[in-house]
Amino acid sequence: MTRSTDDDSADPLEAVRVELARDGDEVAFAALARTHQDRLYRVALRMTGSPSDAQDVVQETLLQAWQHLPGFRGDSGFGTWVTRILINRCHNLHRARRPVDPLPEETESAPGMPHSPAADTLAVTALSRDAVRQALLALPLDQRAPLVLTTFAGYTFAETGRILGVSEGAAKVRAHRARRALATQLREWR
Repeated sequence: MTRSTDDDSADPLEAVRVELARDGDEVAFAALARTHQDRLYRVALRMTGSPSDAQDVVQETLLQAWQHLPGFRGDSGFGTWVTRILINRCHNLHRARRPVDPLPEETESAPGMPHSPAADTLAVTALSRDAVRQALLALPLDQRAPLVLTTFAGYTFAETGRILGVSEGAAKVRAHRARRALATQLREWR
């Protein structure tokens, strides 16, 4: 799903809000934040794998955007610029942490409880969803970011390239490598 949604530089209302916010108008900035916060959260959630980390990253991103808005040159749309800040925050969070392997969850039914096929199906679905999430989080950040931006956030490859500071072709290649790596990691779930 690639749709051009970050053409906010051509949106006159967005441009007015950016100018007002640059001049210190908190209401205008709050409107910008509301416009972009859901998309930022979806990207952050897939980049971090944790709802609480995603919320923290979005808050830090919006705070940093507010603080640095006077320096925003407008070379790209506000959404592209703020998403780049978000990706940088996700990279910082990743670098600050050591990878930790989660404890395996018990999937067996409790003693004396009946074992049902529906429960098996739910367990397999939950395990496969967790496998996809873990495989996505295991990707190198330079592959995970373009995959998340194009597949889950709906950015085009051109927008993804601008957000990541790479060419459109590099964004395509990195997303393709990420898909290929996911397919390899998830072979057993096919």
